[in-house]
Amino acid sequence: MESSPNCMVDSIPIRTYRNHADKGVAYPRWQPMSLKMSLWDGSSWATNGGKDKIDWSKGPFLASFTNYTIDACVWKGNARFCRADSSSNWWNKEELSSLTWKQRRWFKWVRRYHLIYDYCQDNKRFQNNLPKECYLSKY
Repeated sequence: MESSPNCMVDSIPIRTYRNHADKGVAYPRWQPMSLKMSLWDGSSWATNGGKDKIDWSKGPFLASFTNYTIDACVWKGNARFCRADSSSNWWNKEELSSLTWKQRRWFKWVRRYHLIYDYCQDNKRFQNNLPKECYLSKY
C-alpha cells in the first residue's frame, strides 16, 4: 500500500492526499512534484460561496515560505530513482498509510472549524456529479 501524504501544521493534519489510484482516481505517483504558490481572486466561490467578500483595501497581499523543508526523495532526472513503492522511502511504511485516531480527531476538528471550501461539497460546480474521490475515505 502506498502512503497518503498529509499536510501538517505543528503535527496537526490540515489536508490529506489519499492515494486511491487502485480505485481509478488520478494520483501523481510517477512524476516529479514541486511547490508552487499563487494568490488569486476566488471570492465568487472560495469565500463561503461568495458571501464573505475580500477586503481589497488590505492589499497588497503577500505570501512567502520560510524555514520550509521537504523530506522526500529528490528527483534527479530519472523517474525510477524515486520509485513510489520503494521500501527505502520512510513514507511507505504501513503505519504511515493512514492517520492515527488522534490525527483523525484533529483533522475533523480542522475541517469543522477552519475549512472554507471543499470541492467535494460543491454540487453546483460539478452539476451534482462529484469526483469519485469525494466518496472514498479521506484518511
